[in-house]
Amino acid sequence: MLLCVVIVVGALSFSACGASVPSPPATVGDDYPDGGIPVNVTWPSDWLEGFVGESEAAGGPIVGLRLEYVDDRWVWRIRSLDPGRDVLGESITEPDRGREALVDASTRVLVATHHVTLTDAELAAVEVSAYDAAQLSGEIYPNPRLVELELQMVDGEPTWRITTYDTETHVQSVISVSAL
Repeated sequence: MLLCVVIVVGALSFSACGASVPSPPATVGDDYPDGGIPVNVTWPSDWLEGFVGESEAAGGPIVGLRLEYVDDRWVWRIRSLDPGRDVLGESITEPDRGREALVDASTRVLVATHHVTLTDAELAAVEVSAYDAAQLSGEIYPNPRLVELELQMVDGEPTWRITTYDTETHVQSVISVSAL
């Protein structure tokens, strides 16, 4: 009986994992349609602060974010720390394990998720969170839009690579901010 309950609970908890998570385009914006980003796509500087505690899309602190257009739908690709837990709730000791999720960009509803191996930059202890980086991006309505946050190692130091998109000219700008 207990085995049946564990199997059912496990199957229910992985329902979003069943959906396929396609690989991201080579560079941010490669997949954007000609019409640009619609206004109903949410602004990360507005929602990132409480997202980790409110959504099953992030297993822990967010270490990457990218706006993509997948299957005629705008989604946020969110990467987060996620050492994981087994079916019984025990911690799994995989320190480089992360979660990557696709979240509807208008509603922030989870579309699909899977586990990934994080980079050294994504695993580094940082003082500047994804929310802090979003606040530093210069994103402000109506322009520019934040479209990517990526943690990279620059001279041995974790650094946020922040990409914004000018909705009028369709030009991207990149700034780097130390994560320490």
